[in-house]
Amino acid sequence: MGRTVVRAQAWRRWSAVLGLVAVLCAVPVAIARWPVPAVDVAAAGLRDRIAASADRAYHGFAQTSGLLPLPSLPNLRQLTDLLSTTTDLRVWYAARDRWRVDVLDGSTERDLYQVPGSQWLWDYGDSRLTHIMGEQPVRLPAAADLTPPALTRWILGLAGTERLEPTAARRVAGIVAAGLRIVPATADTTVDHIDVWADPATGVPVQAEVTARGGTRPVFVTRFLELHLDSPDPAVLRPPAPHGGIDVQMTRVPDVLGAINRRFSGELPDTLAGAARRTAVAGTSAVAVYGTGLTQFVVVALPGRFGAQAYDRIETFGSKLDVPAGFGAALLPTGLVTVLAFQADRTYLVAGLVRPALLERVADDLVGGFL
Repeated sequence: MGRTVVRAQAWRRWSAVLGLVAVLCAVPVAIARWPVPAVDVAAAGLRDRIAASADRAYHGFAQTSGLLPLPSLPNLRQLTDLLSTTTDLRVWYAARDRWRVDVLDGSTERDLYQVPGSQWLWDYGDSRLTHIMGEQPVRLPAAADLTPPALTRWILGLAGTERLEPTAARRVAGIVAAGLRIVPATADTTVDHIDVWADPATGVPVQAEVTARGGTRPVFVTRFLELHLDSPDPAVLRPPAPHGGIDVQMTRVPDVLGAINRRFSGELPDTLAGAARRTAVAGTSAVAVYGTGLTQFVVVALPGRFGAQAYDRIETFGSKLDVPAGFGAALLPTGLVTVLAFQADRTYLVAGLVRPALLERVADDLVGGFL
């Protein structure tokens, strides 16, 4: 009798615990299914609010998820990982020249601090602190460029004649966010549409999704999981002070593209595939942008062994194009980003959110330019 009572009391206690666990587990699901009220913001109005939000302070936790099958290219692994895996980010933003983005990678992290006039890069795993002095006219995209606010503003700045449509509101990080869809105006891009959501009051973007043509779900997503729309603690934005045990480096051009530009004395073609060349940055000859809107593509002249390694990787994971003897061309379509590697006097790497047929025309024009 006594044992039966004890068992019954124990069962009631465990039932209460299990019931509480079930309720806690159900809370996120219930919140996700709460009806999202409509937000009355016109597409053009939301675009303007997003553009005006660059000085709005915020801090939170974001996550990017990429499904692009990109090979790991020499010296570009961090970039390809950002577009093909899941990355966790802590973000603190006070102003355009005062922010911090931490990339959390298992047991280590890489922190990028923007302060007026320079940046500090703290690599926790290597105990290395790098001071990047002055402006960086040429650099590779970094994790800080893929936060929801940064990526959304870049997309809207890139969009030219693309159509803007309102889309249903969505609850993101506890915010009922207004939605905006960007629909390309041409069939030359691999993008079917891009959906972005932003806080309707401040215009701060909270989520962006890129869907490729023919796709049923986004191939790249960046979103906040936690967001606070107020100023971060100023102490968080101060780079770590150099001290014993830390390898401190100073550099003015830390980026691989800066080194590439110094080793290129030629000039990229005036037009490719019917698109005019636009200098990416004044004084930079090794990098150029062609086209408009979402059909823009970038061309980079890669020297020596670095270019040869990049070509080999593209050829291994992509397919060779039929070009005259003395040249080489390999195309790697990923469903969203298309990459062309072309070999002549050096390797020319071409990439954009464009269909493979457009870069095949680029390869033809590059052959014509050398014959």
